[in-house]
Amino acid sequence: MVIASTLPTLDKKMEEEVLRALREEFFVGGKSVDEFEADFARYIGVDHAVAVSSGTDALTIALRCLDIKKDVITTSMTFVATPESIVLSGARPKFGDIDTESYNISPEEINKLISEQTEAIMPVHLYGLPCDMKEITDIAEDKGIKIIEDAAQSHGAQCGNRKVGSIGDVGCFSFYSTKNLTVGGNGGMITTNDGKIAEKARLLREHGGSNYSKYIGYNARMNTINAAFGRVQLQCLDQWIKRRHEISKLYKDKLADLMEIKLPIINDEHVYHLFVIQAEQRDELKEYLRKEKIFCGIHYPLPVTSLEPYKQYVDGSYPNAEYLATKALSIPMYPTLENKDIDFICQIIKEFYGEK
Repeated sequence: MVIASTLPTLDKKMEEEVLRALREEFFVGGKSVDEFEADFARYIGVDHAVAVSSGTDALTIALRCLDIKKDVITTSMTFVATPESIVLSGARPKFGDIDTESYNISPEEINKLISEQTEAIMPVHLYGLPCDMKEITDIAEDKGIKIIEDAAQSHGAQCGNRKVGSIGDVGCFSFYSTKNLTVGGNGGMITTNDGKIAEKARLLREHGGSNYSKYIGYNARMNTINAAFGRVQLQCLDQWIKRRHEISKLYKDKLADLMEIKLPIINDEHVYHLFVIQAEQRDELKEYLRKEKIFCGIHYPLPVTSLEPYKQYVDGSYPNAEYLATKALSIPMYPTLENKDIDFICQIIKEFYGEK
């Protein structure tokens, strides 16, 4: 038996929809793209959704749509695409440390970083847990700055009665193959209630307006078969989130008494794109599990502030992010994970620490 760290879902309906799109539609930007955008906008609860070729493109184009050129406050613990998009759009990342419980940037940290150069906040809903968007929204409104939600890992997550991606000025999603919702390859989505932002995003994704360019843009359109695949996945998303909640509670029940590990926050807002524990002897545990054919991941081995391209933007220290980078272990989490698999994973973790 092999247990993967993450595993996308593929079924016959998804396969059939891809084949239908191949036979009936234009390969790039076909009818399925329009329908996926409409479906996704309804699901998130916004007026507009613009499909693009990746989550990185979504972030970069969103920043361009808002004409952000100065400082963007974001977290030091995230995938590299977050600061990459800020730099690629012509702005400057301003990094904050993470909260030790949520692993997200806190409103208090954001407040400390705001200056006259701050034009936007890019909160990252890390691992699927929403940031404190009520406080962050209050800060942004008070200071007159924009919010671009990096919701690449948090499809379907909610803050109160609102889904992430509907709270800031713009939301950005990734549909990479390991995400809670995938399109069978690369893909992304921009969400907003602002029609002008959506209009500009549609132009920017297609060379700024193609033969009638208004901007210097990107070749960032979504392929039709990816949209067709994503539409079917979207119909399953709430069911999959429910199963992720069930799995998280099983892990909590079985591992809560193990002193050598720290479990993530367990609540209904979290959608558990990843189930990240803090583990003593993290690397040794990962190898011990691998020998039992249980594969885990490390998200992320370094804070982005430690990466060479972003050191020039560093102005501070990030002890919480640096500590998490040495302890974080993403244990298996996906909707088709069976209860017997969870039992086995927990048994091997306990065995490593000398418990039965």
